[in-house]
Amino acid sequence: MSAGLPASWTEVPLGRLLREPLAAGRSGPAVPGGVPVLSLPALRSATVDLSESREGMWASAAEAADRLIQPGDILMSRDGVPGAGIGRAALVREATGPMTFPATMVRVRVDERLIDPQYLVLAWESSTVRRQIESSVRRGSGLHHIAARDLERVRLPLPPLAEQERIKSSLTHWLARVDEEEAAVRTTLIRIKDLRTLVIDQGIIGRITPGPHTATAPSTSSTHRPLPAIPAGWRWIPLGELADVVRGPTVDSRRADEAHWVEVGSLRPVEFRDERWVHKRMPTVRMDADTAEATRLSPGDVLFVLSGRTDAIGLARVWEQDSAHHTYVPNHHVARARMTGETLHPQLLALYTNGVGRGWLQGAARRTAGLASLGLDQLRRTPIPVPPLAEQGMLLASLEAWDSGLSSVTASAEEALALADRLRDACREQGFAGRLAYGAAPSSENDERPEGAVTVPPTTPTRRPVDRPSEVERQAEQLWSSFPPLSNDGLTDLEYVEQVAYLLFLKVAQELRHRPLNPVDVLGHDAWDELALREGTDLTRYYGTLLAKLGKRGGVIGRIFHKARNPLRRPVHLQNLIQQVGAELSWWDERPEWRAPVFDAFLVRSSQRRRSGAGQYFTHRDLVDAIVSCTRPTVEDTILDPAAGTGGFLVRSFEHIARHLPPGVSPTQRERLSHGAIRGTELVDATARLATMNLLLHGVERLDGDRAAVEVRDSLAVRPGLRRATLVLADPPLGQRRSAVPSTGAPGLPGTEEDLAIARPDFWAATSHQQLNFLQHVYTLLEIGGRAAVVVPDSVLFTGGAGEQVRRQLLKQCDVHTLLRLPVGFSGVSSGVKLNVLFFEKAAARPDGSPATRRLWVYDLRTRRGTADDAPDAPSSGLDAFVAAYRPGHTPDTRVASPVFNPYSADTLLGSPGVNLDLGADLREEEPGDTPEPHLIAQQISERLEDAWRRFATLAEQLMPQRDARTSRSG
Repeated sequence: MSAGLPASWTEVPLGRLLREPLAAGRSGPAVPGGVPVLSLPALRSATVDLSESREGMWASAAEAADRLIQPGDILMSRDGVPGAGIGRAALVREATGPMTFPATMVRVRVDERLIDPQYLVLAWESSTVRRQIESSVRRGSGLHHIAARDLERVRLPLPPLAEQERIKSSLTHWLARVDEEEAAVRTTLIRIKDLRTLVIDQGIIGRITPGPHTATAPSTSSTHRPLPAIPAGWRWIPLGELADVVRGPTVDSRRADEAHWVEVGSLRPVEFRDERWVHKRMPTVRMDADTAEATRLSPGDVLFVLSGRTDAIGLARVWEQDSAHHTYVPNHHVARARMTGETLHPQLLALYTNGVGRGWLQGAARRTAGLASLGLDQLRRTPIPVPPLAEQGMLLASLEAWDSGLSSVTASAEEALALADRLRDACREQGFAGRLAYGAAPSSENDERPEGAVTVPPTTPTRRPVDRPSEVERQAEQLWSSFPPLSNDGLTDLEYVEQVAYLLFLKVAQELRHRPLNPVDVLGHDAWDELALREGTDLTRYYGTLLAKLGKRGGVIGRIFHKARNPLRRPVHLQNLIQQVGAELSWWDERPEWRAPVFDAFLVRSSQRRRSGAGQYFTHRDLVDAIVSCTRPTVEDTILDPAAGTGGFLVRSFEHIARHLPPGVSPTQRERLSHGAIRGTELVDATARLATMNLLLHGVERLDGDRAAVEVRDSLAVRPGLRRATLVLADPPLGQRRSAVPSTGAPGLPGTEEDLAIARPDFWAATSHQQLNFLQHVYTLLEIGGRAAVVVPDSVLFTGGAGEQVRRQLLKQCDVHTLLRLPVGFSGVSSGVKLNVLFFEKAAARPDGSPATRRLWVYDLRTRRGTADDAPDAPSSGLDAFVAAYRPGHTPDTRVASPVFNPYSADTLLGSPGVNLDLGADLREEEPGDTPEPHLIAQQISERLEDAWRRFATLAEQLMPQRDARTSRSG
């Protein structure tokens, strides 16, 4: 361990840090009024819980003088049952009176000139220390033990005292943060459980059934509290009129040997505790064959607990299926209700009596001390709400859908909780390696924070600017320099980028019109010069009229100016911006190699602002270059980006083709590149105009083009036409859909997905998950043999439901050969989003039905690397290594495995739970001794919870009463 410690740290055994020898506790018979002695539960947390004590063997404090505890002492457990955490430590922070400790503990008093006691307790929970303790534990048949001398040998990382104080402060802060968030999740899980009960209770009496309904007056036929109102057409019917209700038989063990008696399984009330029947735990009894046959259980029988604990009375379960070789009967404490006819579905009966109807049953029960019993007559008189038979299937499906949705939320939250302990361990490991951020202390003594506020750790520093910016960067900076003062006048980032694009086009048109050779009059007049001659309100009036006029044109011009407007309120701002765009740089003639890189750098600058409107449409240029290098577009390809953004993939593909044109390329092939071979789709007008301008400056678009390469529409709204692509590159938008697409789903039934779910007939699964839909859409865009690279967030790799269906079909119908796990920081939306790139090829169906994927190679650029900006040359260096390992132009069979590049067989992937492709993300796969990164585990938790909260928000919207929904819309 010492080899990885920071300078000035050392590694010391506990025995060398003591100011007095370890003291073992003593136990004996309790003396009335004796000095309190702690019990082992007092060490459950890092601070000794003094309330966990009892009377001890010492009659007075004087007798126990050498075994008393005082503030600053550390107590360690040295005995316990298996799994109890032998050797755990806790700090005594206060002493409310004389108190001692038992023989199952040892007292530790350290030299505080060498080590801080609280630091020791924190270090004691690190994985390095725990491994040493566990290797020294002596395991008996019922009790485990560790000797005091073994505790003294445990070696601890020991920094200087000042560093100990910082580590103690930082770890205490971060562990408290984790505890706080974990408590919030646990509270939410309790609320989810309550909500599940409420939803079922409301549904079973018709409160959330699909369609309008009118409540009837409550029944007064019962002496119990009034029955809930139910919809028109529903009826209250006593259980005895719906079902044949019988009590389980009593077994006479004295006649068990009679020849005509048979052996049967006996269903007891205790079996109701499990979610499913556990046949192997049910005892067998012998009884008369006729009685066994008369009371035997059949699938669909509803069983009720008649006697036992008060809280169990009336509990109902539906019997699912007999074991293959056994007959089962209820015992005498259980009643069987078998439906007579098809009046009511058994599951609806069980849901009601376990929910709203439970109060009626328990009110009818007779009670004794801690126990209760329900008579068969009371059970038969229980009123049951019965919907029309035609509605019951729909109601049950609706309730199951609610339950499934809530279960998915619970599963996501529980996954996050399962990671909380790993997050604590990671914080400890980073802290005791000297690498945990010190974010707990205020920046100065005068800092004041509101109560409950926490200090946010510093973010990863951004990449350092180059000392001598290139001329291209200088020009991009010049274009951006006008924005800050305009932002004070209400202009947004995206609006500013749009205005620059408009003016750039007008400047390009002016240069083409005035060039000496082959002049081209794109607009039919010199709009740029006319702008330059105007001032004041005349300038803004002319500019607004010009934008509206150009927006009505067709082709490339119409795409750039479609719905264009002028948000600049003051003429002086527009005049300054015109001068800025026109200054120094000729956009078309003098330095043509500059025009595209400058605009590119300008887009990069706008996207770097996290709140910029352009950021979400901008894919990291280093990542685009790497993907294009791997997929190697050619002049023969038809290239498509269904989420084009600012056109990065289309531009870089064109440049790659231009650099690698083979000899003998015909003019027709060259012409095809700017007439349909490269195209994209974008949902947002503003972004499409930026993409079109980008393509124009790079030479992909033509000014006289009658059809723009980037089309504005919802890619997911319609099925692709007959023309398929040979290469699809995409970085789809993150988050949920914001607009609805017609679905083929059945109306009126709430499901686990929003009404915004897409259910296209050519999709594998209906979902509102944006990236899953784009992944399916990309598959439909490809021709057989076509290849694709799609940027996806981590949730696409592990989310259940539709996610599992999509991953399974993708592995079966495509050769999904490569997955690149990117470092944190590649998203233009949020610095914390974790992204991946899936590379695959659409395959023809195999005659034997085997999956098209043989092996998925996973390149892990994330583990052991914090963010995309952690190195001066990042992220290009890591991506260059990936491209080299990918081996563009060669089959995956020629690749070489490495610690960061490993293959997984298709059988392994398809056989894994949920077809989970989140490979390599589990930090337990790291080499022994590696220090896990807390922020990566925290991000995993965040993703699980984000999925849970997203689903919960959907459920909240679906649970809104119809009258409230109408009120909200009308208001």
